Amino acid sequence: MGTLSTDYGPAAWAPAYSGNYTASSRESSYPINYVIIHVAQGSYAGTVNWFQNSAAGVSAHYTFRSSDGAVTQSVRDKDVAWHAGNWTYNTQSIGIEHEGYVNQASWFTDAMYRASAALTRHLCDKYGIPKDRSRIIGHNQVPGATHTDPGPYWNWTTYMQYVTGSGGGGGGGWTATVDNTTSGRFTASANWGVSTYSAQRQGVDYRYANPVGASDVAWYRFNIPATASYRVDVWYPADPGYNESTPYVVVTPSGNQTVVVNQRGGGGQWRSLGAFTLAAGDANKVGVSRWASGTGYVIADAVRVTRL
Repeated sequence: MGTLSTDYGPAAWAPAYSGNYTASSRESSYPINYVIIHVAQGSYAGTVNWFQNSAAGVSAHYTFRSSDGAVTQSVRDKDVAWHAGNWTYNTQSIGIEHEGYVNQASWFTDAMYRASAALTRHLCDKYGIPKDRSRIIGHNQVPGATHTDPGPYWNWTTYMQYVTGSGGGGGGGWTATVDNTTSGRFTASANWGVSTYSAQRQGVDYRYANPVGASDVAWYRFNIPATASYRVDVWYPADPGYNESTPYVVVTPSGNQTVVVNQRGGGGQWRSLGAFTLAAGDANKVGVSRWASGTGYVIADAVRVTRL
């Protein structure tokens, strides 16, 4: 994952081709009254790439991956994506695509339901959209629609329970934070110094180290309650002299995933690395590596994990 969304922290940002949506200034230009659920009839990567193709003539604001609930934003919330097949609904809605096919139920994983519902809940809270089926609708419910998605296998009951937080939540909302001073939860070699230099730090201090052509990871240990989709947020103090390509390592069942963060800006707040499947158990789950291509100190301060 490279650039992150400025509208929704967990999302990667991969902008659609400018001719596949209408630039706007919502909610000044139009109110945002609906969330429209789609199924892509294709893959996650293929959908995101199609929105970037000048021949597409279509777009959606967000696309979710089936396997782990990862999400990419292609059109800013303020702009009008071309997804509903109805201009009035386009101007008043956020369109969410989901990897998969309407006639194949296996694509609709719990990880994707949870991650998508978390976005929908966020959008409803942000734009004052009622969390009910009159405003959270399928593409097939748009007046004049010729599409049938999300189709008969989309579980609206489960999805809306996750959106509203009512029954069947199954543990969503669990969260834990590990700081570099959290006893038994943070480990780093003697190569990592301790600093109180920046007032943007989380807690009393933070760790720093020079970049080097070796991993030497500073690890954060979490006791994950169940194998599921989790949002990983990081906190670091920013400084123009810190590293512009600090690698954060997230341990997933399918292997380590690396997200590069520019620690010269955006500090003193929680910044999302995205959504990841984390395995149940007490182990090192997130790390900061010194193997950075940039210059300046790499920083290890705090990490927060939240179940979606």
